[in-house]
Amino acid sequence: MIEIAAPEASARPTFAPFSRRITDFGLQVCCYTLTLQDIPADFFADPDGAWTFESLAEAAGFEVSEGVAIGALKTPFNGHPDGAAVVTLDSESRPYIAIIECPIAFECVEACERVEVSAA
Repeated sequence: MIEIAAPEASARPTFAPFSRRITDFGLQVCCYTLTLQDIPADFFADPDGAWTFESLAEAAGFEVSEGVAIGALKTPFNGHPDGAAVVTLDSESRPYIAIIECPIAFECVEACERVEVSAA
């Protein structure tokens, strides 16, 4: 007798975005026609990486004057890492939700400003 394992209850379904692109500034944007209940978003958290409110609103395809809401993923979702930006309109009639992965900001330090630590 062959037994077939049931799918894990904790496995989340994957959702196909209706739009996927990378902006000139390196923001990876995926747009979904999902409800906020479908996405593990925290609208009291700031997204990871280098971004401005205006750049995230523009990347999502919204005007700042439309009442944009920006949060961050609490946990990984659909291949996006936790901390990715969640951008949508702050209204009941939101057309879609954009998940935006922002590039990490690095700051270069001049060699003379570096401090070396030694255990010796």
